[in-house]
Amino acid sequence: MPIDFAAARHIARGEVADRSGEAGLEAVLLEDLTLERDFGWVFFYGPKDISLTIAGNAPFIVDRSDGSIHTTGTAYPTKLYLDSYARVRRPYPFAVPDHIVVLAHSRPGLLKISLTKAIRHATGKGLAEAKNCTDSLLAGRHVDISFASAQDAEKFRAQAESLGALTRSETRYH
Repeated sequence: MPIDFAAARHIARGEVADRSGEAGLEAVLLEDLTLERDFGWVFFYGPKDISLTIAGNAPFIVDRSDGSIHTTGTAYPTKLYLDSYARVRRPYPFAVPDHIVVLAHSRPGLLKISLTKAIRHATGKGLAEAKNCTDSLLAGRHVDISFASAQDAEKFRAQAESLGALTRSETRYH
């Protein structure tokens, strides 16, 4: 059930109180540092006594969709944790991009054997699996082919287009 900022702040104050007990010193929510994002709010906290420091007091997210709490980290810039959470709903491990070439349609005269060979070469798929991709495309079904880098995806996309496939590129995160 979605929550509003007042509910998120209440949850955050309770979380800081729990963390205070674990740390053995009183911590407070640093409300003026709170960030609002599409997915919810990012809360920061620190010791009530500003002459003290707390090690590992990573900011945490209160998700607006359900009020759940997700701790970020302190090893990397906060932005990396927030970007990952925005993409895959986890701050860490960071979201990993998959560069997808979608074989969407085929033009008349598609070079079927050449496309099958190109799929095999680009992906390491066996002959039967690569042929199935080509046959699926010819049957009017979209075929998604995943690459680790944008450069590899673009190279394959250009080759597939030259062989008669109509394609598009996508980046998906997991």
